[in-house]
Amino acid sequence: MDIKSFYTSTFFRSLADALISPFISVFALALGATQVLIGLISSLPTLASLFSQLFWGSLSESIEKKSMLIILGGIAWAVMWVPIAMVKDPVQLLFLLTIQSLLAAASAPAWTALLIQIMPVYKRMYITGNLNLISSAGALIGTLLGGLVLNAFGFVPFLFYAIAFLGVLSRLPFFWQKEPVSYYFNNTNLASLVKRTFDFSVIRQDKELIKLITAIAFLNFSVTLAAPFMSVQIVTGLKGTLMDLALISALGVISAILFYRPWAAIIENTGKKFVMLACLIPISFIPLVYAIAPNISWPYIYEIVGTMSWAGFNLAAFAYLANILPKERSSSSVAIYNLFVGLGSAIGPFVGGIFADLIGLQYLFFLSMILRLLSGLLLDRLEEKTGFKPKMMFNLEFEPFGLGYKIENFISTYTLVVDEALRESAKALDFKRHLREKKLFRLIKKE
Repeated sequence: MDIKSFYTSTFFRSLADALISPFISVFALALGATQVLIGLISSLPTLASLFSQLFWGSLSESIEKKSMLIILGGIAWAVMWVPIAMVKDPVQLLFLLTIQSLLAAASAPAWTALLIQIMPVYKRMYITGNLNLISSAGALIGTLLGGLVLNAFGFVPFLFYAIAFLGVLSRLPFFWQKEPVSYYFNNTNLASLVKRTFDFSVIRQDKELIKLITAIAFLNFSVTLAAPFMSVQIVTGLKGTLMDLALISALGVISAILFYRPWAAIIENTGKKFVMLACLIPISFIPLVYAIAPNISWPYIYEIVGTMSWAGFNLAAFAYLANILPKERSSSSVAIYNLFVGLGSAIGPFVGGIFADLIGLQYLFFLSMILRLLSGLLLDRLEEKTGFKPKMMFNLEFEPFGLGYKIENFISTYTLVVDEALRESAKALDFKRHLREKKLFRLIKKE
């Protein structure tokens, strides 16, 4: 199977998703949703997706053509935006988003398992970096277009129809692609399918996978506790507009695009655990910025640092998972991983909505920051052998929790990635200069 199918599909799906995703909380708010209901709109569809992935993962291992599920889930996700365009209250929105998540989940296990299967190990970071670059490019375009449309016309049905069209377009490349031969269960009766759906033996036997799941699940809970309410804070607390939401998201996407390749190079050399721990520090302070910001310029500025850090963390986490994922029953393992990791993401917004009503958004952001920092203790338990360790500049050993080591790891890793980014930029400028000189030489020679 050609990796270009994944590239094309990723671009159009990211473009479609970014037209609406940054604005869902504001859409719910415009429909009259309370803080608790906004949290539930983020939680319930996620829970539906996670639990249904167990079934879809088992089904993926029972059919030869995994791309069929990728197509099914993608088209279902796209088509559901048509009735969502007609909703009149937040309860209808919650119901339709939940149904959409149940159906769209068919894609997730098959997509990840098939992608890992076709990627050569020596090109894993290169391909993953490219996919993230393409996804970010689609997200950048989608966010800016969505912001412009919403700022001018509001949540008009045409926007949702465009999302549906692009969502269907994103799955067309998989209709004509051949898949590599892979192992699958011939026995597809319902009883065996249900048995495999709830068989967690693969996870129970893998201690390293359990450690990763625990760490990422806790971090996801810490992040989503406050994340859905940051856009609400921009609009209500900082008096921003929908266009501000779009521009902040776009600024973050540009930052991610600039740093995906440098992060991929650093991860290959320093190791995935080192990068995750280093990136966690700026990620932890994102809610603090929203809690203390006197004006909207603060989220604009910190979005560059925050999204740059998420780019490195997500690349490192995916690479770590790909390395420890069992080769047999990979689709089910991905589904189980997504379930337990995603439970944090699903529970977080609902709990956050309750806390937002009880203690207010500012204290909720402080709580999110503290929990994000504490998740570093779980990430530190991961085991990884790497041939290179970032050079520590001060050899500090503060306690408690090895604080000095974590600070030095952060400084060393970010120094390396900024140097790598500057090197990449210099290469790009040299290449453009070479093209200009070559073009000028041809013109002179022609004359």
